[in-house]
Amino acid sequence: MLDEPNQLTEESGICDDAQGLVASLSGRSPYTYSLIGEYARILLLLVSFPLLVRLAQLATQGTVSLIPLVASLVLLTSLLSERGLRGVRVFLLVAMTVNVFSSVINPNAFLIKPDAYNPLAVPNVILLICLATASFFETANVCRDNGRPTRIKLMCLGFVLLPALVYVVGVPVVTSWLEAMGEGDSRVNARDPNWTTAKEIALRAAKFGVFLIFVYFGACVGSFLNVVAYCIPRGEAVGFRNSICPVCQNKILRKDNLPVFSYINLSARCRNCESLISSRYLIVELLIASIFGSLFLFELVTGAANVPTMNSVSHTGVLWVVLFPKWNLIGIYFYHCFFISALAVLALMEWDEQKLDYRYSLSLIFVFLIAATFYLPFQPLPAPELLLVWIGQIPEVSQFGKLVLGGLGGATLGCTVAAIKKQTNGSTFIPAMALSGVVLGWQSVLHVLLIFLALQLFVRYLPLFRTLLSARPTSVLLLAIWAHHPIWKYLFQQFSL
Repeated sequence: MLDEPNQLTEESGICDDAQGLVASLSGRSPYTYSLIGEYARILLLLVSFPLLVRLAQLATQGTVSLIPLVASLVLLTSLLSERGLRGVRVFLLVAMTVNVFSSVINPNAFLIKPDAYNPLAVPNVILLICLATASFFETANVCRDNGRPTRIKLMCLGFVLLPALVYVVGVPVVTSWLEAMGEGDSRVNARDPNWTTAKEIALRAAKFGVFLIFVYFGACVGSFLNVVAYCIPRGEAVGFRNSICPVCQNKILRKDNLPVFSYINLSARCRNCESLISSRYLIVELLIASIFGSLFLFELVTGAANVPTMNSVSHTGVLWVVLFPKWNLIGIYFYHCFFISALAVLALMEWDEQKLDYRYSLSLIFVFLIAATFYLPFQPLPAPELLLVWIGQIPEVSQFGKLVLGGLGGATLGCTVAAIKKQTNGSTFIPAMALSGVVLGWQSVLHVLLIFLALQLFVRYLPLFRTLLSARPTSVLLLAIWAHHPIWKYLFQQFSL
C-alpha cells in the first residue's frame, strides 16, 4: 500500500519530463534535427549574406526589382530566428519562392539562346535555390510537431501541393517551352504579346487559390454536418453548443477543430485523453469537400453548363464567374451544394440507424421549396403546359406547382422503392427522394431513380459494398445524384418526356 503513492509519483515525474522534452523539441530550430540540416543552415547563411549585399546593389541601380531583395531579407531572417511563428515563416518563405520563381523563369534562357541570356538573373537563381531549401526544412519542421508521424503529414501536404505545382507552375512553363521551340513567328499567343510566364503563373495561382477556398468551405460544411446528423435525432441543440470530446468531455480547442488539418495533426487522437477519433469525421469532411470541388469545376466555372435549359454564358471560368461575380450562377451552385449536403445528413442518420421525425423532414423540404419558388433560377426547368393551364401564367404560382409536382413524384417513387425493398426505416429515404424531386424536377428524378437502381445492382454483386450499403438506400441515392449531376442536361435533353 505504501509503494503505490511512490509509484504514482514516479510515473507523474516521468510524464512531466516527457512533456518538458516534447516542449523543448517543439521549439527547436528546423535545422538541428539532423547533421544535414545543420550544414545546410551554415551554407545558407554563407550564401545569403553576400547575396543580400549584391541584390541591394542591383536594386539601387534599378536593374532588378525589389521582390528578390525582400525575399533575401525574409530568408536571412528565417535563418537567424530559430524559434516561434513557424506557420508565418513557412508561408513567407513559400510565397517568396513562388514570386522569385515566376520572375526568374525564362524558357529562352533554358533553350540556350544567346540573345536571351541575362547575367543579372544568376543572383535570382541562387536565391531561388536557397529559398526552396529553407522552405523544405521549415515545412518539415512544422509537420514534425510533437513527435507525430511526419511522413503522413508530408504525404498529405504533397497531395495538395503536387496538383497545385502542376497546374500553377508546370503547365505554364511547359507551354512556354513548347512555344519557345517553335519556329519564328509561328508561336500562338492568344492573350497579349506582353503576356509573360510570370503573369500566367500569378493568374493560375489566383484561380487555384479560389478553388481551394471553395473546397475547404465544403470541408467546413462537412464538419458541421457531422454535428447536425448527431444532434437532430436526439433533439439536441445544433448551433449553440461547444465542441467537446465524447470520451473525456473536455472542450475542443479551436486549433484542434479545423476540418481535415486537425485530424491529421492530432493523428486521429484527442489532445487531452488520447482516445481515438472516428475516421467518419474525416471521411464526411473529405466527401463534402469533394462535392463542393466537383460542382465548382463542372457547374460553377462552366456557367452552369450541366443545368437543363440554362442559357449559355458568354464568358466562363474562375475569372469571369467568381472574381467578377455572376451571382445567379453562384446562387445555383450553392443551392445544389446545400441540397447534396442535406442528402448527406439524411444518409448519416440512416447510417446511424436513427429515425427522422416527420416535422424535420417537412421543414427541410419546405426550405428548399420556398427558396426555389421566390428565386426562379433555382428551378430552371420548364413547367408542363398542362400545369400552366390548370394554375395560370403567374411565374411564382406555376413555379410552386412545378416544385410540388416534383416533390410528390419523388415521394411516390421513394415509397414504391421502400415497399419493394421492405425497408423498415424509410424515414430518411422517402424525404430524400421527395427533396430530390423538388430540386431536380419530376422528370429528372426518374433519371436519378434509374441510376439508383443500376447502383443497387452493382452493390449487390460486390461483397464489400453489399455489406456496407445494402440496407442504406439513402447513401446509394446520394451517390446516384452525385453521378447524375454532371450529365443532368444531357439526360434531360435526350430522355425528357
